[in-house]
Amino acid sequence: MNTPHGYDEIIKAFGNPTDPAHPTKVNPAWEQANIKLIKPPAGWQLYYQDDAGLVKISGIRIHVLLADSFTAVLTEIWEHAKAQLPANATTAQIQQWLHAKRVDQTGGGYNYRPNTSNPKVLSMHCWGIAIDWDPDHNPRGTAATTLEPWWYQIWANHGWSNGQHFHTPDPMHVQFATGA
Repeated sequence: MNTPHGYDEIIKAFGNPTDPAHPTKVNPAWEQANIKLIKPPAGWQLYYQDDAGLVKISGIRIHVLLADSFTAVLTEIWEHAKAQLPANATTAQIQQWLHAKRVDQTGGGYNYRPNTSNPKVLSMHCWGIAIDWDPDHNPRGTAATTLEPWWYQIWANHGWSNGQHFHTPDPMHVQFATGA
């Protein structure tokens, strides 16, 4: 799948999540058909960052068309982590390495809401084509990030862009779209 550019291509690729009868709400039929909990590859443990701390989760809700891409990205990240450790590294050691880098910690994917920079348009999260990673340490509005260049490069290798280049930088954010 090619990465869509702009809202017209996003809607063409992923559909329109808005309920035609209620323009400020999600279309429940679209959500049911397109948004699924996508589990990470074997070995991964993901955590959701909330006010209470880290909560173990079984996956991230994203657009079903991105399931293979999401899995491929996390597989490549796992392999990168594994390559940083001794040849006989265990699953637990790889998980610990990922956790120390906080690349197993998310603020979530799908969320039907306006764009935080421009409330007149929908957020990429509305289509389930954006995921926030380690938001506690990579807040919107700062160019500083704890996520390393290799992390962003792996996402880019699979057609995802990131929020570092936004007018208001959003280093936690990756999305399968450009120009919106």
